[in-house]
Amino acid sequence: MILLLGGTREARNLAQHMAEAGVRFLVGDLALPSGGQSVEASAEPQVEQSAIHMSDAMQTRIIPDPEALLELFEGADSGADITAVIDAGPAFDSRTAPCVALCQSRNLPYLRYERAGLRSQPGDAWHHVKGLEALVDLIPVGARVLCEVGPVAAQIETLLQGRCVTIVPAISSAQIVPTGTDSPDWIVVLRATAQRQCLDTARHTGLQVAMLSAPVDGSVERREHLLDALEWAEAQAMASGEVI
Repeated sequence: MILLLGGTREARNLAQHMAEAGVRFLVGDLALPSGGQSVEASAEPQVEQSAIHMSDAMQTRIIPDPEALLELFEGADSGADITAVIDAGPAFDSRTAPCVALCQSRNLPYLRYERAGLRSQPGDAWHHVKGLEALVDLIPVGARVLCEVGPVAAQIETLLQGRCVTIVPAISSAQIVPTGTDSPDWIVVLRATAQRQCLDTARHTGLQVAMLSAPVDGSVERREHLLDALEWAEAQAMASGEVI
């Protein structure tokens, strides 16, 4: 059975297509607090979240952390026999590195599926960062920093002691245009979720951008488009006989 690590819109969309294709799989979600929605889903009320319905093709489990992931791989859940993994969890998901290690130790196919990131343009002051700790050396003490609410916002605020960190629901162009002493010196964004309009404004105003990327080993297989990830899932399911 394919394990699909969820907690993102991309994971929900892929799960929908995998179920329709008859691929047997297990959704390992971060949490399902109400109505079967994940933590990220419940934080996005403006987006319709009725994407996934239980079918004969899929099961669901709460796998919120590396410990729960290890229990699943070690057979604590007797209903799951993992033959491949598609990791579509959030960037900087604490489950990613352990999952890669578990797949490598068991010789299981692993795929990292995430939204395609934006590419820089001439004049962009982007600083590509892998690993949150690198922000400490990159952003000087005393700098004013703007970042969005998200799975790593609290960690960023904790790490950047001595900087003025402001966390907002969503970074808008109006917030980063210089308006006086309160205008930011830096914005911190995830590579896959950054908005082009805000980044264009940052380029025009000379604002520094810390562009975070998930710290996944460069040797792992990746897909950035849904149909490519679905094709990979179907191939793995056919190889293990997990198609209905």
